This record gives sequence, C-alpha cells and structure tokens, in this order.
Amino acid sequence: MRILTLARDLRRRKARQRDALFVVEGVRATEELFRSPLEVVGVLTAPRLSESPRGVALRAIVAERRVEIADVNDRDFQSATETESPQGVLAIARIPSRTLADLRERPSTRLLVLDSVQDPGNVGTLLRTAAALGATATLALPGTVDVWNAKVVRSSMGAHFRHLAMHVTWEELDPFLRETETPLWAADAKGSPLPSVVPTRLALAVGNEGAGLSRHVEDAADRLIALPISPDVESLNVAVAAGILLYELRV
Repeated sequence: MRILTLARDLRRRKARQRDALFVVEGVRATEELFRSPLEVVGVLTAPRLSESPRGVALRAIVAERRVEIADVNDRDFQSATETESPQGVLAIARIPSRTLADLRERPSTRLLVLDSVQDPGNVGTLLRTAAALGATATLALPGTVDVWNAKVVRSSMGAHFRHLAMHVTWEELDPFLRETETPLWAADAKGSPLPSVVPTRLALAVGNEGAGLSRHVEDAADRLIALPISPDVESLNVAVAAGILLYELRV
C-alpha cells in the first residue's frame, strides 16, 4: 500500500529530504494542514478516526479535496506513526520550497536563527512562538533537528505550514545578513540587556540547550543579549527565553 509504505519511510530524515515530503499526525494538525496552502499528497487512516464526529468531518474534507486515502488496521497505522496515542489520521504533505531569497525584499525583518537546537519539542514551540509574535522566518542552522520532523510538526501545531521555516548553512546565512544589512544579535548569559532602540531588520540567534551558541555564531554576533533573571536560576528554557526576546523585539 503506497501511502502506508511512504509514511513509514518518511520517519527518516533522509527520506524526507530525498522526497521533499513530511508527515502530519493527529486530527487538529491535519485540519490545519488542509487549511494551509501546502500540497497534501495522501492520507492514512485507522478505524478510530470514524468514531468521532470531528473525525468523520475530516474524512469528508479529504474526500472533497480528492486526496488519495488509505484505510489500514490499527497495527499497520501504529507502524507508521511516532505518536504513543495516535488519533487515527496521518497526512503526507509536500515540503514547500523556501530560500533566503524569499526574504530579501522585505522592508522590515525579524529572523529567528536556531543554532543547533536539538529537542523537537523546543523547536516546535520556537516555531509556533515565532509565528505568533510576528517573526518573518525561522532559520535552522546545521545541528538543529529537522523542522519537518513529525514531533516538531506536532509541537508547532502546524505553525510553519504558513510561517517561513527553512534549513540554511552558516555559509549561506552569513553573507545574506551582511548583504541585507541585518544585524545578528545572539542570546547568551554573558550578554547585556536589550537596548531601548532596536533595528528595523534584525536576526536573533538562540543556541543549543546545553552547549549554547556555536563559536562561529557567537563570534559573528553584533551584540550578545541576555534577559535579567534571578541569580537563583541558572538559565531559562531556550523556547521560553526566545519567546520573551521576540516579544520585546517585535516590530
């Protein structure tokens, strides 16, 4: 069964990169996917989906869009999902083609740069927070978990179906920031408080949960910034810290 085989294969990052496809799990996330401009190529369902009115309504949407659907038993469905308590629906969608060129002409830009952030839950929360607080895009540097990982997609609750999220290398990002005159500020415990005047264009980098910023990002930063927190607390969760900073830096 093509959809089932494809869904199983897409659990691997290499397969997602090769096929430019990703998986969306759960009723709410699938509903958000169908509301988005992304292309849905197939849907896998288990019997439990039809046990609720919301599930029945979702099946009707799939049929109306004429998207290929495969009905499988619970055991086969479980083999394709990464969720401990799956809701009986899994969709496969095409990863949108996004590049830094999409950002060049924007007069005001807030970029969130993820520097080796590895926890899928944190990355999903970062994406959702960036979308909610008006960030133009989220850029994931090497070492960061795949933003199209099923756990990231689930944690983001579909935020990056519309919010621009993409993987870039430092060799791509560094010249882009310089050419577009976009200062890079990096969150670091050694940094200073946010200034009162903030540039119109700005990139905010947050680092790895344990190791912090990579050396090349720290060295390239125009400014290191930090939140004033209680001396009794060593640090904040990366997603919480980024959320506060993005709120303070919003245009």
